[in-house]
Amino acid sequence: MLVLACDPGLINATQAAVAELGAPPPVVLRTQREVLRAVVTSVSGFSHLILEDGDLPIDQSLVDAMAEASPAAIISLLTPEAALSEDGAFLRGLLGGTRHLAHDANRASRNSNRLQAGLQGNSLLLRYQPIIHVRTRRLVLVEALARWRSEPVALTPVNFIPAMEQMGLSRPLAAAVTRIAAWDMSRLPARIDIPVSVNLPAPELDKRDVVAWLGQQLRRSRFPRQRLMIELTETAPVRDLSRMARTLRRLKAAGHGVLMDDYLLDDPRQRLLRLDFAGIKLDRSLVQSLPRSARARNQVLRMARRGLVMTAEGVSSPALLRTLRVLGVARAQGFLMGRPLPVAALPAWNQRWRSAEGLARPAKPHASRT
Repeated sequence: MLVLACDPGLINATQAAVAELGAPPPVVLRTQREVLRAVVTSVSGFSHLILEDGDLPIDQSLVDAMAEASPAAIISLLTPEAALSEDGAFLRGLLGGTRHLAHDANRASRNSNRLQAGLQGNSLLLRYQPIIHVRTRRLVLVEALARWRSEPVALTPVNFIPAMEQMGLSRPLAAAVTRIAAWDMSRLPARIDIPVSVNLPAPELDKRDVVAWLGQQLRRSRFPRQRLMIELTETAPVRDLSRMARTLRRLKAAGHGVLMDDYLLDDPRQRLLRLDFAGIKLDRSLVQSLPRSARARNQVLRMARRGLVMTAEGVSSPALLRTLRVLGVARAQGFLMGRPLPVAALPAWNQRWRSAEGLARPAKPHASRT
């Protein structure tokens, strides 16, 4: 169990309730510094999160990141008064599963006007997942991943992106992601002078004005074009190969590299490999199959011999990272290196990763899974 709180009454009441239930003591994080360290070291695995309902001295993006790291966790937003009510019986029932708090945190609004207004306002949030070079282990890229502001914590993409795509909001969403990513990256310290990748489906990438449109999104932040990469998502097929080839050439001439995302074992998009992509991102399922599947290894080796720059997604162990190096995979992304992070946590993550500690396994939670 994890407690994010400052109020002594709420903390003491939770510790007492957990003790009465016969469970190990909860992990308690009280300060911004403590939570930042937990986020950077990938502390996770909690089944219950107690959040103090009040003005915590902790950035909400870090609270969101802690909740996202334990996706199966029950989240309870509590005031100190609620924790102490009924002589602690309410809290014991909450932790024991006999009481519940209702939170409408399952999805964003299904109303098109509200979603569009949210894109123009501050509802869209971004997290950044590090991508490292397999041989040097240096940070070389981050992928921008969308989240949606909600209570008590932000929503993950499955809860709002499908609805936006159905409502024809793919381009406004991509525009907002690009603008926010450019602004966030331009505020990072000079030592983190790396590109960021954003996702675009084929129909948006294929539009004739895509180069000018991307430039419009970067204008206010003055973010360099060569630091914005595009990930071609697999949600829509590429129907016209020659037209896509021309699009890739135009984007490359403007400074944007394009990555093919989520490449699978025996992927039906193999014909696209002859196009001038800046790289190929190997799907988590393909990457996880490499230790046990000769067919998967052979396909990756063939792509490496063709000189394709590959990024492995879903890398979760040092052994898998070593396998990627042997197979000629250039880059790696996954929980071994880091979870999706708020931009504020990237400098701390980078400092830790560059140290000897950062090249070891992610930290494990010092908590029970109660």
